[in-house]
Parts: sequence; C-alpha cells; structure tokens
Amino acid sequence: MDRDIIIAFIAFQMTFLFLDIYILLKTNRDIVRQSEYTWFSALTVTHMVYLVLNSIWSLKEYDLINLSRPTLTVLYTVSLWTVTNCATSFFLFVVEKFQLNKLRTGAGKWLRQLPAAAATLLLAISPWTGLVFRVSEEGYLVRGRLYLPMVLISSLYLLAVAAIAAVRMFREHTTFMRRANGALFGSVLIIIAFIAADGMLSKASILPGAVFAVILIIFVTLQEAGINSDALTGMNNRRRAEEYLEEALATASPSNPIYLYIGDLNGFKKINDTYGHIEGDEALILCSGALKRTAAQTDGFAARYGGDEFLMVWRPGKGKQDDPGQLVQLVSGYLRECSEGKPYKLEMCVGYARCTEPKEPLRACFSRADEMLYREKAAANAGR
Repeated sequence: MDRDIIIAFIAFQMTFLFLDIYILLKTNRDIVRQSEYTWFSALTVTHMVYLVLNSIWSLKEYDLINLSRPTLTVLYTVSLWTVTNCATSFFLFVVEKFQLNKLRTGAGKWLRQLPAAAATLLLAISPWTGLVFRVSEEGYLVRGRLYLPMVLISSLYLLAVAAIAAVRMFREHTTFMRRANGALFGSVLIIIAFIAADGMLSKASILPGAVFAVILIIFVTLQEAGINSDALTGMNNRRRAEEYLEEALATASPSNPIYLYIGDLNGFKKINDTYGHIEGDEALILCSGALKRTAAQTDGFAARYGGDEFLMVWRPGKGKQDDPGQLVQLVSGYLRECSEGKPYKLEMCVGYARCTEPKEPLRACFSRADEMLYREKAAANAGR
C-alpha cells in the first residue's frame, strides 16, 4: 500500500512540474515588468527543483531507494533551501509588482535579504552542527532545535506579503485591484495552512502543492492583467478605463468630484510621416510614461484609450480643494522632460469634465471632456 501511495504522490508532483514548465512558457513578458518576470521565474524554477528533490526524499523515506549519508545531507540541505528561496522570490516579486522603492534601493535592498541570509547560513552549517537537521545512522532526517526558528525566519517573507496585500486591498478603489490583492493575501493563507499540515507528516511533504497554488494564482492574475493592459505602452487599456470609470462615478458627489481627462497627442501623424512608425511608437511610449508619472504623483488613474488618445481620472478627495489645471500642467512638464533630445516636441491637448452625479451616464462625461478637448485643439491650431 505504501508503495502505491508514494507512486501516486510522485505522479502528482511530476504533474506540477510539467504545469510549471507550461506556465513559464505561457507567461506573456509583454504585460509584466522584466523585474517582476525575473522573480516569478525564480519562484517557478525553484519550485521545479523542490518538486524533484521532494520526490527523491519521499522515495528514501519509504525505503524505495538507498542513498549514502553525504548524498542525503546534500539532498536535505538543498531541499530545505529551496523552501526559503521560494518564500524570498515570492516576496521580491511582490516588491517589484508594487514598486516598493523603499525595499528596492539603499538600505531597504540589503534589509530585505537578511532573513534569507540568516536561513541560508543556518542550513549551510547544519551538516556539521545539526542545528537545523541531521541525518541519522539509518539515513532519516532528524530535525534540530533550530529547525522551527529557521522556518519562522523564512515565514517573515510570507507575513510581509500578507501585510502588503492587506494594505493594498483596503486602499484600492476598484474591484479588479481589490480582487488581485485579495488573491495574494489568500495565497499566503494557503501556504500557512499547508505548513501547519506539513508538520504532521513525517515521510512526505505536501508544501510543494501550496507553492504551486501561489504560482497559479500569480499566473492567473498576470493573465487577467494582460486582458486589461495595452500591449505597446503597458498602460491600462480602454476596457479597463471604462470599468474603472463606472466604479469611480458610483462614488461621485459635489463634495467628492471625479475629474475625467481626455488627451490627444499633438502632431502625432507628422511624427509618423516624418520619422517612421517605430519612432511614432516611441513617442506613444514616452507619452504614456509622462501620464503614468502624473497618475503616480496625484494618486490618479491613466490609460491609453486608443491611437494617440489617452485618458486620466483624478479624485481630489472628499471635501478637499481641487485645481484640475494643475494636473494638466504636470503632464505638460513631464512631456517636455521625456522629449528632450528628440527632434520633435511632445505636446498634448487636454479636455476634462468634472463629474459629481453618480447617475450621470458615462457617455455624457466623455462628451463634456471631449467638447473641451475640441476647443483646446482648435485654439492650439489657431495659434500656429
């Protein structure tokens, strides 16, 4: 019976392995930052290594294969290290996903490595000290007195992910982003539950299943984000913008207005005709960067609505003084910065509408912003 159980267990793990490979191949790098993809790949590849080592470990625990004590020591050391590395990679993926600059640069960059360094050091010296584990004369894993502290050190990364996801979940205004952060928070709960259950088993580890659940959740979230992202600029697309606006308008009031901005890149056709479509794409990417910076600074929302037309949404905050022209000035300033050194100047005409009625149709808001945009473009053309 034991033999049948372990063969079925390993078959499941090999299924996870092939699914990991499939996920890596199917992850669209165009919809995710390179830094995010790096840590997601590190998590997935480490999980694949863990699956192989865990399968060998289980075969040995059920006495289906024989391995020497030095081989087993290396096997257990690397296997336990992969668990720590999975937690570290998961955490660093979240850091990059949310662009947590305090943990990406300076002292924060070194501070975030301390738990992983401490766990790695304990594992590295354990073959000689037995602090984390030792291999018995019979070839079985015996946990040392620092095994649980090492697990707790690695778990700091999971607690950090849970805290980040929880804060983001309550700060986000849209269902889509709350759902994405809720999925991250839920994945940590899954791992914690599996860690608790894993401690009750002596001859097999079910933790790889929890790690695969995290990988799957991240993959699905990335794919869902791809549906809502513009392929060229990486911005939110038209579908995402309209979804966001509908949710934002539901909370609008005279004391809590929503500003809808529509921007049109000036002279875009001339850039394409004079410098080629590759340079035209570069102009759109630069423009999107200016809008993203503005949205980040004002806690707003930016999207590419189509062609050379962009959209922004700004919420000044309930009861606060607002100056809609300030955001237009920010965009203009960033456009000047990003087009320095280019043979053309990036400029944008912007129209906006102040929305205070939750029942106002989305089309009506667009119409008012579009009318102002038309007047701005007419004035700009008359001044040339």
